[in-house]
Amino acid sequence: MPNYLKEYVTEFNYLFSQIQVCASIKQVDDKNYTSFYNFGNNARKFFEIYLYYKYPNEGMTDDTLVKFFGDEAIPASLTSRINNEYSHLAGVFERGAAPTEVPEMQKAACAILARIKLKDPEQYYALMDSIGADVEEDVV
Repeated sequence: MPNYLKEYVTEFNYLFSQIQVCASIKQVDDKNYTSFYNFGNNARKFFEIYLYYKYPNEGMTDDTLVKFFGDEAIPASLTSRINNEYSHLAGVFERGAAPTEVPEMQKAACAILARIKLKDPEQYYALMDSIGADVEEDVV
């Protein structure tokens, strides 16, 4: 069995781990660039699961992203844009030919973690524990 299947109880835990890794990388290099390259898909899938359970009557929409981030419209629109452009290219074919913008990805990853930590600390710390992340070295 591959390690990624042994290490994580569910895909939800794995996706959270990828957001946490993206938020905590100090310098991009050949060993970790895939965290940024795959961020759009990982964040989209994470939100599809998280927001579906949080808002089962709506799932992941622009409205539920705004509900999740509250009055902070910039993180909601930034995350929505990253989810759409980097996950599906959303009709912007040229985006697929451009390099991944690391600062945007990392800012979005930190915003996601910070919001979960603020709005749902019990879930946040349980997720951190489930992926073996050291909460003492928390990035948010």
